[in-house]
Amino acid sequence: MNIDSFFIFSLVFGYLAGSISSAIILCRLFKLPDPRTQGSGNPGATNIHRIAGRWLGFLTLFGDFLKTALPMVLVYKLGYGREASLWVGVMAVIGHCFPLYFSFRGGKGVASMVTVVSLVISSFAILTIGSWLLAAYISGRSSIASLFTSLVIPFFGYYFKPELFVALCALSAVVMIRHRTNIANLLQGKEPLIANQ
Repeated sequence: MNIDSFFIFSLVFGYLAGSISSAIILCRLFKLPDPRTQGSGNPGATNIHRIAGRWLGFLTLFGDFLKTALPMVLVYKLGYGREASLWVGVMAVIGHCFPLYFSFRGGKGVASMVTVVSLVISSFAILTIGSWLLAAYISGRSSIASLFTSLVIPFFGYYFKPELFVALCALSAVVMIRHRTNIANLLQGKEPLIANQ
C-alpha cells in the first residue's frame, strides 16, 4: 500500500466525510427533534424510520452510504488499491460513530460498516448481510446481530482476503466499541427485542 501525503489527506477526508450525520441534518431540515433525544437515541436510519417515517429513514441510509462510499471510491480510482480504500472506509466509520461536527455523538456504524465491506469485497456483502439477518432472527435483538456481524467480518477476511485482515479487525473494533452500552445492557438483561424497539 502506497502511503504518501495524499493518502494521509484521504484518511482525514474519510473521517470528516463520515462525521456528516445524515440523520441529524435531515431532522434539522424537516424541523424534527434531534434523533439523539428520540426513540433509541441513535442518529441512524433505523431510529429515523421509527420517529420520522420510511422515506426519511431511507434518505438517512442513502446519505450514510454516500458519505462512506465517496472517499473510498476516490482513493481507489486514484490507484491506491483496495487496502487503502478500506482504511479510508474505516476512518469514515469512525467519523460516523464519533462525528467531529456533532460533539462526537454519532451512530452505531453498522450501515457504514456494511457499505465499507461491500465496496471493498463485494462477495462479502451477502455474507455480511446474511450474518446480521441470521443473528437477528435467532436472537431477536439488533444489537446482537450487529455485534455478531462485527465479529465474523475479520474471520471472513482471514480466510478469503488475509491481506485485509488488520483493517477489517479495526473496522469491527470501531463498531463494537460503539455498542459498549448495548453490551452492558445485554449482560444486565435489559437489551430490548427488535419487536419492542
